[in-house]
Amino acid sequence: MKRRWWAALGVLVVAVAIAAAAIHKNRITPVAQWATADPILAPKQSQELTVGSAAQDRTQALQLPAGHLAGTDWYLPITRTSAVTYVLHDGQARWLAGASEDNLAGAPTNPVGFLIYSPNGQRLAWQDGGAIEMLSAPEFHRTLMAGASLPYFTPDSHFDYTTVFGSAILVHSPYPIRRLSGAANAGHHPFVFGGQDFVYDDGGRITMENLQTGIPSPVATVRPSRWPQMVDALSYGQTLAVMMRRPTALPAYLVIVKNPRGISWYRWQTGLKPQIGLSDQHLVINNLAPSGQLVVWGTRHLHPLPQSSGLFSQSPSGIIFQTSQGFIRLSAITP
Repeated sequence: MKRRWWAALGVLVVAVAIAAAAIHKNRITPVAQWATADPILAPKQSQELTVGSAAQDRTQALQLPAGHLAGTDWYLPITRTSAVTYVLHDGQARWLAGASEDNLAGAPTNPVGFLIYSPNGQRLAWQDGGAIEMLSAPEFHRTLMAGASLPYFTPDSHFDYTTVFGSAILVHSPYPIRRLSGAANAGHHPFVFGGQDFVYDDGGRITMENLQTGIPSPVATVRPSRWPQMVDALSYGQTLAVMMRRPTALPAYLVIVKNPRGISWYRWQTGLKPQIGLSDQHLVINNLAPSGQLVVWGTRHLHPLPQSSGLFSQSPSGIIFQTSQGFIRLSAITP
């Protein structure tokens, strides 16, 4: 009997020791991090931005145009006589062009990144499956471009797009047709610097090709297994910004900014789809946090703005979004 008792006690002591060792191991073993030390493989010198001090902004209240949709929660003014209003939760959309209006049947349910406008306010375009649909005012004539994708209007309202030919991507613009590898991955807005350049990702090599000369130039190199999707791109002044995405359970995003000073970047995880936009020649990002807080890109830091937004529109005059007091435009930013 005593032998059985001592044997049972020995088994218990061993079990407790194993459990204690496991607990101790878990305490001293660091939790696996989702982020590597540096997501930029090239160039070697790059700068990670951190969230810093707050920035100030000025806003301008906007009035919706006559004829807008009741319940409008996304507003895009293009010119004084051309504007688009959306009711996002049920996919209603309306284009007000002069004295005419069109309810945009077949327009994308989510216009952010997908609805493209000409600067003169006379045309809208969007991706419709494997085609581009274009609508022209004032008659609202519809054109379907089968096999075309990635619509873009240049500052003088010339229409650019891409097609697929065999294993290649063809870029159509006022310049000679450029041929890219079929493996190239472009975001919503790959035409940058007024349509003079086209930015794309090919196996982690982010490249910008000049459409006038056909000469490619490297932007940055990332790990393709970690950042397989290019989401968006925009340019301002001498600066190019590119947003990459990792489609995990909780998606991760990486924004890379290149200018004559070098490369800077910021990455984060969020379940909310972020946007990058321009206001007063400043790069603005939303949804870095669940609050929807807007931040502006600085030289060493991201500077939070005193505004939060849901989805915003990128108008010719800046970023516009709805608040409890109505629609506002970011009119000036002071980092």
